[in-house]
Amino acid sequence: MMARRDIKAAEKEQRENLERAREAAQLSAELNNAFVKNQSLSQTEIKKLERLRKLTRRIREYAGGTDGDVTIENVPHELKSALEKLTEHTEAMLKEVEKTPRQVVSASVIERTNELLEIIRYVRSLTR
Repeated sequence: MMARRDIKAAEKEQRENLERAREAAQLSAELNNAFVKNQSLSQTEIKKLERLRKLTRRIREYAGGTDGDVTIENVPHELKSALEKLTEHTEAMLKEVEKTPRQVVSASVIERTNELLEIIRYVRSLTR
């Protein structure tokens, strides 16, 4: 009985993590679209960026990761390319989360989220 309860709890956590990844992908697409439309990020988009950061950290925690030093190749030097890279990495993270079973600690998801968090830090520095 307890084993079934544990399995159901683990399945629920997996579904919630997948929903976080989907929301993160949606938020990054919205940020990119808003920038293309307005050529800047409003306070609403800055809040979405913060929400994206929090979601990404939760996804990384679920995958078993912690803060890590990440170096991103070809760091974008302007906000537009940084947001495009953000969207690209978020979509890749979503695909990794979708294909990772709940019993597995995924190094690729952890690496992807660490890269994504580094890009988010960079975008935040460009918006200040």
